[in-house]
Amino acid sequence: MELRDYLRVFRAHWLGMLAIVVGAVVVSFGWVILQPKVYTADATAIVRADTGTDSGAILMGNQIASQRVKTYVELGQSRKVAQRVIDELKLDQTPEMLGAQVSVTTPLDTPNLRVTADAPTPEKARDIAEAWVRSMAAEVNALETTNAEERGAVYLNPIDSARLPSDSPSPSAA
Repeated sequence: MELRDYLRVFRAHWLGMLAIVVGAVVVSFGWVILQPKVYTADATAIVRADTGTDSGAILMGNQIASQRVKTYVELGQSRKVAQRVIDELKLDQTPEMLGAQVSVTTPLDTPNLRVTADAPTPEKARDIAEAWVRSMAAEVNALETTNAEERGAVYLNPIDSARLPSDSPSPSAA
């Protein structure tokens, strides 16, 4: 087929093609409008190690913290942390359901942990993110000292509390 043949087909069926494109746009727009709104909030914590005050001890503490942060990312995705959040906020969800709404990541080569929580309201997203950091800190304490209330030599320190998400939510990805 040559370009002339394509143009002849287009001229003969342009109205049908236009109707299909408009229909697809309308259906897509309707689908996006009907999706539930999802708000996202972030909270940040840093892994710290108390090893002393001289520069050698501080350097060693930073190395320990950088090594442990990988473990704490995995700990942050655990059902134990999710259950602590459910108990604290009195949520009506399973740990698996709540865990699907939260992600824990670490920026490359830092001892920081970033918790990102999705929820149907801005307040709930903020509350879940902050409670998740507190629950992770308690689990780190329990791991390091066997007591969730007692801070060990390596601990999790919240550095940025979650703010209310903006008024522009995104549609659900689910």
